[in-house]
Amino acid sequence: MAKKNLPIKLFQKRQKIDDRRVEGGGGNSIPKWQLTGEELAARADSLLEPLNELDAFFEKRNEARSFIPATLRIDIDDNAIAKSHRKDIQKLFNGQITKNNIIGFIDSNSAIVKVDNLEHGKAIRRNINHYHRNPKAVSAVENIEIFKPYVADIKEESTVKVSLIDFLNYEVNNAIKISFENYCQQKNIDVKEAKYSSGLIIYKIKNATKAQLDSISDFEALESITFMPKYTVGMDLMGSTEELDVKTPVDNIEYPVIGVLDSGIAKNKYLKPWLLDRSFSSYPEELVDTTHGSCVSSIILYGDELEGQNWTGNSGCKLFDATVFPDEKQESIDEDELIANIREAIKKNSDIKIWNLSLGTRTEADLNDFSDFGKALDDIQLSNEVIICKSTGNCRNFEKGFPKSRIARSGDSIRSLVVGSIAHSKNGHDLAEVNHPSPFTRIGPGPANSIKPDLVSYGGNAGLNGSTLVQNGVKAIAPDGSSVKIIGTSFSTPRVTSLLSELNFKVRESFNPTLLKALAIHSAKYPLGVDFPINEKVKQMGFGVASSADEIIYNDPHEITLILQENINKGEFIEILDFPFPESLIDEEGYFYGEVKITLVGQPVLREKQGAEYCQSNLEMMFGTYENIKDRDTTKSNILNPIGPDDTQNVLLDSNYKSAYIKDTESDYARERVLLNYGKKYQPVKKYSVNLNEMKAARQRDSLASNRKWYAKIKGTYRDFAETRAIEDGEVLNQDFTMIVTIRDTKGQHQVYNEVSRLLVDRNFIHNNIKLREETRIRID
Repeated sequence: MAKKNLPIKLFQKRQKIDDRRVEGGGGNSIPKWQLTGEELAARADSLLEPLNELDAFFEKRNEARSFIPATLRIDIDDNAIAKSHRKDIQKLFNGQITKNNIIGFIDSNSAIVKVDNLEHGKAIRRNINHYHRNPKAVSAVENIEIFKPYVADIKEESTVKVSLIDFLNYEVNNAIKISFENYCQQKNIDVKEAKYSSGLIIYKIKNATKAQLDSISDFEALESITFMPKYTVGMDLMGSTEELDVKTPVDNIEYPVIGVLDSGIAKNKYLKPWLLDRSFSSYPEELVDTTHGSCVSSIILYGDELEGQNWTGNSGCKLFDATVFPDEKQESIDEDELIANIREAIKKNSDIKIWNLSLGTRTEADLNDFSDFGKALDDIQLSNEVIICKSTGNCRNFEKGFPKSRIARSGDSIRSLVVGSIAHSKNGHDLAEVNHPSPFTRIGPGPANSIKPDLVSYGGNAGLNGSTLVQNGVKAIAPDGSSVKIIGTSFSTPRVTSLLSELNFKVRESFNPTLLKALAIHSAKYPLGVDFPINEKVKQMGFGVASSADEIIYNDPHEITLILQENINKGEFIEILDFPFPESLIDEEGYFYGEVKITLVGQPVLREKQGAEYCQSNLEMMFGTYENIKDRDTTKSNILNPIGPDDTQNVLLDSNYKSAYIKDTESDYARERVLLNYGKKYQPVKKYSVNLNEMKAARQRDSLASNRKWYAKIKGTYRDFAETRAIEDGEVLNQDFTMIVTIRDTKGQHQVYNEVSRLLVDRNFIHNNIKLREETRIRID
């Protein structure tokens, strides 16, 4: 194999040449599900009846809280959930003054509508009565009822979490919070606001009685009353006889820094030399047990040495001890407290950009709605420009012979790099084969079919001897400096954190979370021996195991990696014509050949109260060939771009490839092949890896003839809610993103790196080698 010593490259789109404006399209055809005649009239009648309850609501409501709108729950037909129908549904609930009254989603098909007053309610009635003017909207809405808050069956003296409805109006929300606090005070209920993120209004009540909860259940803006989740770091240590050399930082040498959000880090001989002078703790020393945090930190620092592998390539890093979790034997921690601790630790030390969080909950993520904890982590990362590497969570279903659970509610953070576990070895009683998902790891998908975990790494194996749990742990260092073995996604996650830190340190570009995530995911492969179909691989293992830092930042002569970091506004797209694909990669039959791998990572627009539609933005990616550039008639109202490609063929479509290859699980390339149909799914991370030789013959003739040119197209799209709110707020919707493209000569014959470098010059692309730090550190083996 050729040596990798050529740095990967950054390139820029060509100003004005590669910029495009989104053009109008679509039509006004009547959908098949739209009702007519008696069916439409009957639907309108069924929707009107529940609205009679609105009159009673407005008549009975307390004068002191008369500013709080009423709320309806509407259920939308599955077929009508698409964005193209939303504006019609919105109009159905317009008042004479108030517009855009759908304020949130409960799940994928049920929305919350605010009704400001009696007159607004009458306006909605009129809209429904005029069903012949609003046939699509009336057909789309299957049911209307007065919104009822969800109140869990809670035991006496419990700590509860109270969520209030976000009415998307600062003044109204603020008045509601004051009113709720006063309401609780009148009933002698001690209530405290908990800060999760800007779009969530959450309160905490300790030692709540059922009578107290019953007394606030009629508060007009109440959304839900649930248990306040608690978080754990449960673990079992097994002794080990491994001896490990102590490594120490070299004087006057700079090292990367990782923030460890955990239970504290012991100052033993292995870890103390690497601890920063400063630290953060939410707890006094007597309430701290450093066992979990020390094991996590030892894997960040000594993970490769402990296992005798080069899994991360980390040659040393400084550790920032952020003790956000107490000794569980003495004190438990509620979700809101953990969030507050994490937020404070990161905010006070936001110069540290890479953080490890190997803590979680045992509760499985919802299929539709993202967790408040995940949303809080997303908010913290965006506010402080950091990345959190987060464990996907453990489950013990294998002990009962049950299937693995889906990711924990703490592992559904969109912006976090979420990590699962695979087995490093197999002993007699172990259930998992080597390189396969550990028996205890949680798997995807996340809410709304999001891809979680993002990556996996080595976190141990386990099995049963009769009914007794048997652990085959990965190696770590205990607080007293002894060697131990331990299992869990808590201990696969720090390997990825270590890798990300090393990448961030070696790459001397401005910190960009989408770049680091994209580099790690782009490098990932599925390990040897994993024979799952691709969809199952993604579900169980995300995009696989990332390569070491040096593998990621260098190319060999027969490949090239190009990186585009950009921002794209709504109403625009990027279309790079004459993309510098190597012209030498033509086979004997006159077709382009080679491997193409593309990773696209966006910084998505997120809206907390939109249920399954929490992720409000999407990036669509096309890469392929076209015949020529054609002039376009801009005198036509729907044509805005004067030129465009003719006969485009997108080589990333899974339908282009022979089914035998799509089903292949045994070839060497099966480790890298990623053929997924993302469709219209709002996924902030997309990856494609295709071998052009595997294309169907007919598609090859259409797409890969040697006289064709190459293009790349990236287009941002947004959900109706984000677009509507942006218009009201005067905001220009946009997305930062990183796109990484690797092109490889599968025959190893041509100097792809040099050829594409020349094409970048010839075609007027501004480009440069990625800036890398001078390698001055000494590796201690």
